[in-house]
Order: sequence, then structure tokens, then C-alpha cells
Amino acid sequence: MDLLENLDESQIKESRHFRESNIDRFKDIGLIYDLLLNRTPVQVGKTKTGTYKIVYEHPEQKSKDIYLIIMIINRQEITLKTIYPANRSRRLREYEPS
Repeated sequence: MDLLENLDESQIKESRHFRESNIDRFKDIGLIYDLLLNRTPVQVGKTKTGTYKIVYEHPEQKSKDIYLIIMIINRQEITLKTIYPANRSRRLREYEPS
């Protein structure tokens, strides 16, 4: 996703749901922006038209991943929709070869 590779902070918008869920799930908004702007996702998947699930390894809790759902608006900006932590084993289990 080229947009993520060249993203700057002015292109990131937060939905109302994201702001509300962020208060409950993460106290540090800086961590989320650090992930988006400076880290490489371990997985990117399309959930529906214009909406993507991006998974990052949690930088502080090695047994966790951070799932970030975003919407891409006109290829110029993204809207953060929701965020949630999950055990890293979930991602590994989902993509284990059979």
C-alpha cells in the first residue's frame, strides 16, 4: 500500500468511534501514530471496499499484536476506524500453512 509508505500525520483522520474506543483500549495515541508512520505492518488485508485491516506487532508487549482498521479516502488520507489488541498467536494461527 503506497499510501502507508508515504503517509504523513496530516493525512490521518480519526473517526468518532476510533476516538471513543482508543480511550478504552489505548491511552497513548502517540503509539498508534508511531505504528502508522514508522513501523512496518506484519499483515495487511482488505475487509471491504476501501477498508483495510492492518496488523502490527505490539512494540511493548511481545505476546500481543495491534489490529488497526482504516478507511482510505480518495487515496490522499486515511480515517482510523477502530483499534484493538489481540494475542499474537491469533495471527500466527490464521496464517499457518496447512
